[in-house]
Amino acid sequence: MRFLLPILLFFLLFACGKPKPEFKALNDGIQLKLIAFGESEKERKNEKYVRAAIQLNSTNDVLYQQDEYAVLQIENSPFNELFEELNEGDSAYFKVPLAYLKAVKFNIYTENAADTLIGYIKIHQYLNDEEKENYFSQNDPELLEQLSIKKYLSNIKEIENKNGVSIITIKKGEGEKVEHDKNVILKYRASFINGVEFDNTYFYQNFEYKFGTPNQLIKGLEIALYEMKNKEKAKIIIPSQLAFGDEGSSTGIVPPFTTVVYDLEIIDIK
Repeated sequence: MRFLLPILLFFLLFACGKPKPEFKALNDGIQLKLIAFGESEKERKNEKYVRAAIQLNSTNDVLYQQDEYAVLQIENSPFNELFEELNEGDSAYFKVPLAYLKAVKFNIYTENAADTLIGYIKIHQYLNDEEKENYFSQNDPELLEQLSIKKYLSNIKEIENKNGVSIITIKKGEGEKVEHDKNVILKYRASFINGVEFDNTYFYQNFEYKFGTPNQLIKGLEIALYEMKNKEKAKIIIPSQLAFGDEGSSTGIVPPFTTVVYDLEIIDIK
């Protein structure tokens, strides 16, 4: 599990039976509790973009975790209500109804999630068009991606590094191994490093292919799958150079320099 200290403190506060902090009611059932003011005197004006650290939890599960290195578009964001209330440097706890996130089609994995999710947010910077361009011109996108990966993996103990791909084994397999020219049947959920899904075979039929067939899988998946065993389950973290590269996916769904995460299970090997 991945955690941020502020979220742990939030749950400990309630568990100890201390008075619950006062939350301000916003629109759509969202509630906000400011916990620290930023030192910056800059207030949000009409900026279109934001750099913010955001975490969304259901009990002990992290459903969404956005680091401060990415630049988010404010318009149509499910967190727009929070941005309206917070200035640069401010941090806050918030509560958001699961029903609201589903209504706005915020595509995170919410199976068995609570009806109300608990979150933490810190605003690092609001940016206009010029400031956004300056941010990316002054920061190497590959370096920003590596910082995001490092932060994502920082609290995970058992990680296998396989030729640049990080693998977290969820369930060990047995018997047959994935090898060239064998037919492999898979189920997977594909998401960005923050938890937002962009593909999910659990909603339709399994994915089946002959291992080693060109242009069927991204390079990082082939690296991870090779010699995995039947019935094995794993979380696979693939950097952009082994995924969709510096141009992103042909569909435009996966942006350039974007790490992808596959929660994958091998259904059968033939």
